[in-house]
Amino acid sequence: MTPQTSFDAMLEQATGPAEFAAAFMDHLGLSGIFERMDIAEDEITAAHERHPDASDRLYHSFMLLVPSHERMEYEPVYRAHCREILNRVATGGDTRIGTAAEICCALHDVSLIAPLQSAASGLYFRMWRAAGLPNFSELIPASENHEALEGSRIDDHESETRRKLTDPTRTLDGVECRGMHHGEHVSCSLAPAPTLLDALDAAAAS
Repeated sequence: MTPQTSFDAMLEQATGPAEFAAAFMDHLGLSGIFERMDIAEDEITAAHERHPDASDRLYHSFMLLVPSHERMEYEPVYRAHCREILNRVATGGDTRIGTAAEICCALHDVSLIAPLQSAASGLYFRMWRAAGLPNFSELIPASENHEALEGSRIDDHESETRRKLTDPTRTLDGVECRGMHHGEHVSCSLAPAPTLLDALDAAAAS
C-alpha cells in the first residue's frame, strides 16, 4: 500500500472545492530561486515555440517573471503565472495587471481569514480553471453553478481584483537590447535605433 502523505491527509479533511483549493495551495512543492529560474526559462522557451514572431520581446521577458507570492513556490502555480504573462508579452497585452494565478493566491489568503462569499468563491474557481491548475471532481460543477447564478458579479470581481493586483513595474518599457542574444549578435526590435556614430564604427570595423 502506498504510504499516505500529508497532502493526502489534507484532502481527506477537505469538505468542498474551496477546502480542496486551500489544501492544494498549502502543499508547497518547490523551493529555491534556481528552480524557479529554470521554470521561467522553460516557459520562455515554450512561449518562443508558440509565438516565434515575438521572439525578441520574449527573450527579454525573464525580468517580468519574478514570483509575486509565496504560494508560487508551488510549481504549477508559478508556471501558470509565467504562461499568462508571456502570452501577454507575445500578444501585446498589459503585463502589469494581475494574473489568474495571483488572484488564486490572493483569494487563498483571504479564505484563511474568513469564508469566501459566493461570488468570491466563483471567482476562485474561475481563476483556478483559467490558470490550468489541477482539476478535481467537484471543481467544474461548482464553477458552472456559480457562473450561471452570478456570472456578472464574478466578472466585476475579476476586473477589480486584477486591477488591485496590478504591478506597475512589470513591463518591458525601458528595456534596450545591446544586440546580443545568448552570446550572438542579433537584430532585436528592442535595440535602440543605430546612430550615425554606430554606422561609422561599423564601417571602420569592416
